Amino acid sequence: MDLVATLRNKIDVLDDGEYIAGLKAVLLHIETGFRHLSRGQESDDDTAFTDAIYRTNQAFEGSIKEAYRVLAGQDPAKKRPFDIEGYLETNKVFRSRVLSQFTTYRTEWRNPSAHDYKLDFDASEAFLAIVSVSAFACLLLDQIAERLAYLKSQAEAEAQKQQIAETLAGSVDASLLMRTVDVLRQFCSTYTPPTGSPLQHTEAQFIGALHGFLASAAPELRVLTEVKLAKDRPFRADLIIERGEEKLVVELKRRLDRKNFQNVLAQVEHYMLISGIKNGIALFLPDSPSALEVQEIDVAGIGGKLNVLSQEGSNPTLQGTHR
Repeated sequence: MDLVATLRNKIDVLDDGEYIAGLKAVLLHIETGFRHLSRGQESDDDTAFTDAIYRTNQAFEGSIKEAYRVLAGQDPAKKRPFDIEGYLETNKVFRSRVLSQFTTYRTEWRNPSAHDYKLDFDASEAFLAIVSVSAFACLLLDQIAERLAYLKSQAEAEAQKQQIAETLAGSVDASLLMRTVDVLRQFCSTYTPPTGSPLQHTEAQFIGALHGFLASAAPELRVLTEVKLAKDRPFRADLIIERGEEKLVVELKRRLDRKNFQNVLAQVEHYMLISGIKNGIALFLPDSPSALEVQEIDVAGIGGKLNVLSQEGSNPTLQGTHR
């Protein structure tokens, strides 16, 4: 995997904003870190490896500043990195996987190199530091992209709040499953991914946009993203939606074909089984605003229901209720 290309693509899909300059600076520091690593390996200049880690420290600091700007909605210009880090930790701003990478880089690389000016690092240490800060930046960029998409989608839905409410009025008193299906169908019938970029709209942006729409169109629903389904297992659902005691799992997929269709259904059913949640939705996202058809599947063993939403005419035939 080309980490620099991955980071560049994650930045390029974002809309313009104050955060772009800072994120591009993060990318430049990581690129320069790789160049220092190569210089040290090719010229036997061991100081290059320490230079690489000083660059990754700059990338780390820039990452947390832009996280503070986007995720906390605060201007980092007059804040010390120490204060920003404290705010992000205290307010639990980072997702668990982002926090894990944040803690790893800060503990293993930033703190030792910042607090002991006599330290020198070798090629392996420089490489690990670059990979560590790159992993942190990649996961953080996904969370930033999701947040930006959430805010934009929520604002767009708020501008049409009355019209959307009238369209969805018939499902207000329905079960959580039926209410959510109704809202998702409305979202997919109107949502248009940003155009003008050759890069695909990312899954994180779709999740953020859907979450933002739900926050405006169905504020009675509690939406959780990237939820760990069991304490002793690594599986995470894209969305868990709650209303009172009712819960359901939602999994988003970018494409629908016969090769992956049954695997997706098995994945969602597995999530339902290990979480104890009896209802689920597999949402196959359309490429453009489209009407969705719904197929309902009985989940044996737990008395549950799995609804499959996909563009009309695209769904492989299933045994179950079709509407």
